[in-house]
Amino acid sequence: MELNGVGQSFTGMIEAAMYIGIGLLAGCLIAVTITPLVHDRAVRLTTRRLLAALPQSVTEVHANEDLLRAEFAMLTRRNELAIEQLKNKTASHLVELGKKTDVINRLKAERERLKVEAHELRAQAAALRRQVAAPQRSARTKIHVNLLRRWTPYRISIERSG
Repeated sequence: MELNGVGQSFTGMIEAAMYIGIGLLAGCLIAVTITPLVHDRAVRLTTRRLLAALPQSVTEVHANEDLLRAEFAMLTRRNELAIEQLKNKTASHLVELGKKTDVINRLKAERERLKVEAHELRAQAAALRRQVAAPQRSARTKIHVNLLRRWTPYRISIERSG
């Protein structure tokens, strides 16, 4: 009493599940056989790398220390030279700055001297203007006085007669 469609479908599912299971089992067996080989190779390569990095003897250790000392000495000397160059550059800048400060101070003194001279020249010019203007005033005043003297008797005579 088997139904044709349901029985075949169920059998097909079981068969597919069995194939999947057999494939997984085969994959696991292959992985179990290959894993130790890969692990052993990784251990071997790591061991070689560590042994290559470690010095073989005491002389190699001393040689490495000497190399480090030499590199440190070279770097120290380079830094000393750089510091010396910077000190020389700073000294030259200070000398240049001193020269420029001297020039500035000389120019300030010259400016002050010229200000005083300009003030004196203005005072002299004002005095000369006053001297030039004084004779003109006195000449005008004399002219006005003479005119008043001439005109005043005439005016007085007109007022008396009038």
